[in-house]
Amino acid sequence: MMKKIPGYIGLCMLVLVILTGCTRETQPSEQPVVSEKDSANTITVAIDGSTFLPDATKSIKRDFSEGLTLKKALLNSGLVDFTADGSRIQSVGEVSLDSSLSWAVKLNGKDIEPENWNMELHAKDEVIIYVKAADGGGNGVAYQTTLLKVSGGTDNPSLNRQYAGIYVQECTVRDVLKSSGVVRLSENNKFVVAVENITPRMNQRWVIKVNEKELMENGLDMKLSPRDAVKLELVNAS
Repeated sequence: MMKKIPGYIGLCMLVLVILTGCTRETQPSEQPVVSEKDSANTITVAIDGSTFLPDATKSIKRDFSEGLTLKKALLNSGLVDFTADGSRIQSVGEVSLDSSLSWAVKLNGKDIEPENWNMELHAKDEVIIYVKAADGGGNGVAYQTTLLKVSGGTDNPSLNRQYAGIYVQECTVRDVLKSSGVVRLSENNKFVVAVENITPRMNQRWVIKVNEKELMENGLDMKLSPRDAVKLELVNAS
């Protein structure tokens, strides 16, 4: 019996070596890491909603390539839509601004006017898209906003937009609809005729909600509070 022990011990040692090798392969310190060189060859494009649109704030990274311009970086971000003539930003994500606000751009903390958006970028550059008052004033002022949401409902799901504007004391639902620039009201200003040039069919209507609660007749006269959300939704008439 004693002669068989060395062979048994050798077998145990072999098993121990195999188990140790398997354990070493899963150590975190031996997992591949991204090199500093690779991570540095990018640019950052960020949205700063600030006090205007705090929920819109986000940041993404994109690969840098020689000859990349600021305007091209904005386009490649997938976040920005320009006006037809390309002279200014029309919307960021699903958010457009009314005439009281405008989109602006900073590069490494410095404001860049639209006529200079064709300037070339460098690796590690940081591009920030932010909201400012259209009149250019009010630096440092904590503006409050109102928000108009437009939904095409189940019949037109691709219609999903938001329009933000500076909150004005005592403003009504009607004021927000008119200032958005996308809503056409009836001659007596009591009914919504069309939104983004979409007129309801015979079996449809535009429903108006404030903070997800549907308004009844004369609801357009309702006075709003800061950060209230007005919603227009295209629904089938009951």
